[in-house]
Amino acid sequence: MAFYGTLRPGESNHYEVRSIPGTWRTGTVRGWTYDITWGPADGYPGMTLDTGAPATPVHVLESAELEQHLRRIDDFEGPGYRRVEVEVTYDDGSTGTAWLYEADPEA
Repeated sequence: MAFYGTLRPGESNHYEVRSIPGTWRTGTVRGWTYDITWGPADGYPGMTLDTGAPATPVHVLESAELEQHLRRIDDFEGPGYRRVEVEVTYDDGSTGTAWLYEADPEA
């Protein structure tokens, strides 16, 4: 799972995911980040994915146990975000896919 906001290591809501066993990697995704100023996610960071956007840093949690935590993380993220699959370019040059919570402008 790729994180760009408050769930990243060292950020205010990291406690929501820090107990999930796994490995953290750093990389980038293509998207626009901004402060959300509407709806249920007002005041939190948002991202809109766009292959033409700049590379945005993310922290990726790779865990065999992630699937069993997705509903809880979905509930925490709430209706201001939607979980989508995204391509990540890791710092070592490799690529892969991960879940990411994109801001939901329809919320």
